[in-house]
Parts: sequence; C-alpha cells; structure tokens
Amino acid sequence: MTTTTISAAPAATPTEQSASRARSLSGSPVGLVINLAIGFAAYGLLSVLVSLPGLVPSLAYDQLIAGITASVPKQLAWFLMDFTEPEFYASIFAGAGTIIGGAIAWQLARRRSKLAGFSVCYGEHEMFPWVLASQVLSLGLTIFVWRFIDGFSAAPDVTFVATFIPIVGAPPATMLLYGPSVPALLTSSVLASLICSPTATWLSAHVFTPLGLPGVVANVTAMVLTGLTVFMVLKVLPWVKKVEVPDMRPTLSPVEDVHAPAWAVRRVLAEFSEAPFYGSEIASLVMFAGLILGTVLNPSMNVNGAGDVLPAIVLSQYVSAAVGVFLYAGKFEDGGWYATYVPVVSAGPACVLALGATVPVAVAAGVLSGILGGPLAEFFASLLPEDVHPTVANVASMAATTSFVYIALAALPFF
Repeated sequence: MTTTTISAAPAATPTEQSASRARSLSGSPVGLVINLAIGFAAYGLLSVLVSLPGLVPSLAYDQLIAGITASVPKQLAWFLMDFTEPEFYASIFAGAGTIIGGAIAWQLARRRSKLAGFSVCYGEHEMFPWVLASQVLSLGLTIFVWRFIDGFSAAPDVTFVATFIPIVGAPPATMLLYGPSVPALLTSSVLASLICSPTATWLSAHVFTPLGLPGVVANVTAMVLTGLTVFMVLKVLPWVKKVEVPDMRPTLSPVEDVHAPAWAVRRVLAEFSEAPFYGSEIASLVMFAGLILGTVLNPSMNVNGAGDVLPAIVLSQYVSAAVGVFLYAGKFEDGGWYATYVPVVSAGPACVLALGATVPVAVAAGVLSGILGGPLAEFFASLLPEDVHPTVANVASMAATTSFVYIALAALPFF
C-alpha cells in the first residue's frame, strides 16, 4: 500500500504575518493614486475659477457681512454659508448643496436605490430628517433668536463669528444617540445654541489666538467642551429618554471590497460631508456642484473672503482623506467606520490658511494629518464616559491633530 504524505504548509514567519496584517488593514494603492489625481485636478480647476472675475459683485464676502446685523436676507445667506463653514468654504451655494444633497441621499437610501452609495447618517438614514431638524433649529436659534450674529458689530474689525458650531456638534449627535425624540431634539438644540458660539469666541480671543494657534483649534475645542456639557446635562434630565432606532446599518455590506479602487474613491468623496453627519458621496457631489457654481458667481465669497486659497484647501483635504482612507481601510470592513474625515475639516485647511496656500503646505499638512487624525480619534473615543457621542472624540482629535501638524510645519524653515 502506498502511503501519501501531505506536508503542512510552512508556518508564516512573524514578518510575513505582520505584512499580511498591513495588507489587510491598508486600502488600494491604485485607489490612493486615483484620489490624489482627483485632488490635483480639483486644485487645477479651482485655480482657474478663482482667477476669474466674479459675475455677481454683491456676493463678495465683505459685502455679504456689511450691515448683516440689520439685514434678514444677509442673515439667511449666512445661515446657508454655515453649512459649509466646517469645510472652510463658507459658500451660500455649497451650503444649499449640502442640504439638498443630503436629502437626495436620504431618499435614495429609503428607496434602496443602487445609486444610494453610502447611506446617509451612517446607515441610520431614517434619522436624516431629525438630524437636519436639529441643525436648522439650533442654527436658527443661534442666529435669529439669541442673536450671536450681532458679534459682527462688537468691534469694527470683526469679520467672522463662529455661529456654525451647533450644526456639526451636539444637536445632530444627540439625535443619533437618543433616537427620534422631540424632547432630545428641543433640549439639545436650545442648550447647544446658547453655549457654543460664546464658548468658541472666548476661547479664540483669550486662549488660542494668544498661543498663536489657528482659529479652528478654538472652534473644535469649543465643540469638545460644549458637547461634553450637553451630553452630561441630557443624561440627568428626566424628560430626555433614548428611543429605539431600527437597525439599518448594513450600509457597508460584506460584498463591498474596501481594498478596491472604486470603494476608495467613493469613501474619500463621502468624507467631505461627514462633518454634518451625512457621510454620503451623493451629498458631497451636490455640495461640490454648489461650490463650483458659487465660485463662478464670485470667488471672493468663499473661505470668508479669502477665496483665492480655496484650491489649496481642497487639495489638502483630498490628500488627507486619501492618505487616511488608504492607511485605515481595514477599519471599515464588516460594516465598520473610522474617523478618517477628521483632518478634512481641521488640520489641512487650517495649515493652508496659516502657512500659505501652496502645494507643498497642502500636501505636507494633508499627509501628516491623514496619518494622525483617525488614530487620535480612536484613542480619545476610548476615554469617553458613557452616554457621550463619539463625535466628541472626533473633534478632540481635530484640535490635537491641527495643533501638532501646525506646530511641526511652522517649525520647519521651508514652510
């Protein structure tokens, strides 16, 4: 009788095991290259657009804020601009595009359309109306009721007031944490609208500007402090109870390959609408359509009057998202999620504004922040107390990432 011996495959060495883990965690190199190419293409297109004269002079930022405290139409324009203030665009049309794009993504998700892409609101797409309601209510209170918009008249040289913070902070996060609850909606919106803008203004004037740090550090630190405050208050209020939300999370199904180039392109695009809790490439596309339209109409409307830096800002955002999604794609497997959007709305644009709207600054800031943003958010999330939404960890990462990257680049002689 002949005996056949089947030899076992040799055990993988520690080096091979480490390499295998690295391959499984990282994404598609081809996707990384495509995303970087898209970023540079956007830089080229926007560079052309910002060099053109504006077709509508009244849309210039200085004209929009002139007399804004006495003009309801200008305050309504500021309301829309605030929806893209987190991305540093401050564009009326991009702000409208964000809302419209979010609504389109919501409807596509409800219809289970093949075009839906990443389901809005992290898979809980039925929460979109509640998220949007919290944003509209908290921002409306901030601007039209508590009148923090009057900060423009506080001094002759005031050209910006941080009214946008509630729409990317505690109110929408409360909706996702507590579910479709009217008491949670009203309570979080009122609390956040009362404390967010004054906190950011005070931190900017008395802490971070004297330290020489970018203004975004004050804004995101205000989000941390006010977010913790709101969630701690909500926890002890007897009328705020969690409402069960149907599980709709199989957005990233096992059939989606996070190591495929197409997934990487979609994921990076979705990062641009993560800050308002939409996280949809559809919402981002409509937002970008609005940004391009607004830039054609008047480039000086964008970036609070510094529209010429828009191309470098978008480049830094694309680089940071591309690097983060490539490095940490494995975190998205099996329906997971990772805070790779953190530098898109913090470190990259902040460094461009502070250190110069150049390609080297945009790329260096994008790469460094793309490496740091996600892991720092993950670390801060591990420290959060119960009943605090992880968005607090994300904005804490924004503050830390921006501070580190800015200080590192500013210390180098060639930036």
